[in-house]
Amino acid sequence: MIRGLDSLAVKEAEEYLNGIPKFTKKKHSIEELREILDESGLSLDGIRLIHVAGTNGKGSVCAFLSSILREAGEHTAVFTSPHLVSVRERFAFDGKMVEEGEFLTAFYRIQDLLPMMEKKGIGHPSYFEYLFLMFAAMMQERRAFTAVVETGLGGRLDATNAVRHPDVCVITSISLDHVEYLGDTVEQIAGEKAGIIKPGVPVFYDRTDRQAAAVIERQASLLKSPAFGVGEESSWQQSMENGRLILRQGERALEIPFAAPYQAVNAMLAVQTAGYLGISWETASEGVKKASWPGRMEEIVPGVYLDGAHNEGGIRAFARAAAQLPGRRKILLFAVASDKEYKTMLRILFETLRPDEAVLTCISGSRGLDTETLRCTAKEAAKETGLSISMKTRPSAQEAFLAALQDKEEEDTVFCAGSLYLIGEIKDVIRRNCRDEGR
Repeated sequence: MIRGLDSLAVKEAEEYLNGIPKFTKKKHSIEELREILDESGLSLDGIRLIHVAGTNGKGSVCAFLSSILREAGEHTAVFTSPHLVSVRERFAFDGKMVEEGEFLTAFYRIQDLLPMMEKKGIGHPSYFEYLFLMFAAMMQERRAFTAVVETGLGGRLDATNAVRHPDVCVITSISLDHVEYLGDTVEQIAGEKAGIIKPGVPVFYDRTDRQAAAVIERQASLLKSPAFGVGEESSWQQSMENGRLILRQGERALEIPFAAPYQAVNAMLAVQTAGYLGISWETASEGVKKASWPGRMEEIVPGVYLDGAHNEGGIRAFARAAAQLPGRRKILLFAVASDKEYKTMLRILFETLRPDEAVLTCISGSRGLDTETLRCTAKEAAKETGLSISMKTRPSAQEAFLAALQDKEEEDTVFCAGSLYLIGEIKDVIRRNCRDEGR
């Protein structure tokens, strides 16, 4: 690659990263990744770090924690995945996406490590490993920051588990997803997620699913790690006010800036974790109030919501939340990756949300489920749920989004869900249109 520090170089770097699956042969072991970090001077040892795993809610908890920490006057570094539009979104410092120049400096730093890795017989890092190594490189200039690090897939074998000494671990809700890699039961998947727990390190976890909670509690006990479960506490009263979820307990109130009941546990996980780190309730609640997390029950314009729900658990929570929102007619824009349980996802949406219209499309890239298969599956799901629904297909997210907006009348509500990739494509459509119109 020709090295530069401009937007064209960023584009070339992203193209290189996207091409990594073509020539990487395997994920590396945690021991190999630790060896790379140690020998290259990129170790994250000594950095105050919160490690977050789970099936759904990881990103939301990271967003809440980052906002709380900033409210407490701390500098924050956040590593999350996936991104919606730009890969730079995965690296956020003090609430802002990393600048192009720093992104490229870290990218080239890892490029320079490749000969050493090849010489050792370790081989080229995978896509996610490369990004995690870039984050570690960025952190070398920010060792006074508090890092919030989200796992990519699973936990036990995830690249981020190369972190030896987190200050605290957080495990969000567990449900079936990536069963080909993590196991086909909630208990097996919980075991993989619980793999981030380190000896003696406290873990805060979502205890809503008792089967998953039992696995986490057992692992914490084995490692003598204090474990603190968070669930939907009956003593907290929930209400929805002006599109925001409000939790009340006596004189205390927690204002959550999302129209989604499932965010209650995520917010409480963040608040209790912050409490362990010495942050007061008042500061934590203000941080939650100011948090933002794009593409998660995000109302982009009045009556149009984007949500990245993309597995059975996420879709179930999204559908329950969406069903409570007002709207004369509900229009569902849906696309999905072909390796997901899309029939189950559609059935849940039709049973719970009961949309009046569905606009079906295909996400870009090889993983997207084609619209004809999706249409046939949707018709079958509608028949099984006894739902009479108007359906149309569009070949791209842009055309589907414009079709949904065209069909929407003032009192209708549009929900876009099924894939974070879909949300990213819609975000890109909005960004390009706003740029073209000078807004």
